[in-house]
Amino acid sequence: METQRLSPSKALHWFCGALVVATLILIGVGALVTSTESGMSVPDWPTSFGYNMFSLPLARWAGGVLYEHSHRLAASAVGFLTIILAGWLWFRERRPWLRWAGVVALLLVILQGIVGGLRVVWVADRLGILHAALAQSFLALVAVIWLATSARLWLGADGGATGKTESPNVPAWLASAFLGLSLLLFLQLLVAAAMRHAHAWLSIPDFPTAYGQLWPHIGEGDLASINAQRAAKNIPPTSLFQIHLQLVHRGLALLILLCAIALSAGVFPKTKRGSLRRTVLWFLALTAVQIGIGAFVIWSGKSVFPTTLHVLLGAGLFLLAVLGTGIAYRLRWLAGREALVGEKTPLGDAGKECPA
Repeated sequence: METQRLSPSKALHWFCGALVVATLILIGVGALVTSTESGMSVPDWPTSFGYNMFSLPLARWAGGVLYEHSHRLAASAVGFLTIILAGWLWFRERRPWLRWAGVVALLLVILQGIVGGLRVVWVADRLGILHAALAQSFLALVAVIWLATSARLWLGADGGATGKTESPNVPAWLASAFLGLSLLLFLQLLVAAAMRHAHAWLSIPDFPTAYGQLWPHIGEGDLASINAQRAAKNIPPTSLFQIHLQLVHRGLALLILLCAIALSAGVFPKTKRGSLRRTVLWFLALTAVQIGIGAFVIWSGKSVFPTTLHVLLGAGLFLLAVLGTGIAYRLRWLAGREALVGEKTPLGDAGKECPA
């Protein structure tokens, strides 16, 4: 029986959950570093002002150094937790794919640390985009591991809205919709990272309009005028690429909101699975909040707190989409196994069988 064969460790599941939370905190601290322009406050790596990273005198922890060095220590903590997770999975987990998922997570976090260090050593802002992409990829992988170590969710025993166990089957389009939403979120996060690491402040300073229009047509002459106004306010110049990138970011945000509404309308009539319903409800609510915070980022002139929160919520939305994808596809797999067992097992013995 699968329940007996898997019997996931509650301690391992809680540890994975702690790593997911730690990763979100790390992403938040990283966002704080970028929001405060503190990325180069500690100009060397892997040392910190020539000191071992873990022995930097507290007197040096001030201003941007506090943010950047805290980010390095938080990253080290996540790396240490990932080493434990990889070892735990390798020696105690029976599913080969999950053991290797732990190895991949460890390789990802090592690569992430190296890219983050090279971003400092080479003073390469473009590496910040790769750094952000790796962070979100690591978060997604750890979330899948957390899901796979949950006896309740992985075995489809979360029940429905009534609290009773429901059929694990969900429509194929629903699983595909969650996957598409996850990919859309990942693209949005890459666009956002490209915007942030350009360090061009706000390339579009108004919202919900853009330079007074819904979709402005800006040429080189308009750009020269815009940059002249920015220079008068001591604001870094922008480019047509950055303006268009921010327009794409806004368009993707609207598309994600519409997808969330459509997904909500599709989930409730088609499935009673409590896990999917809760995921969709949280996603829809947080998407609305995220758009509101994004607007406030612009209205506040890109203040540190709302900007950092905007990045953190973006990661949270991606996490929810990945979890929804994992749950939906797992339920479809369980439904397929259930149908296969039903065909091969006499009716009187059906209750003794469990999906393998």
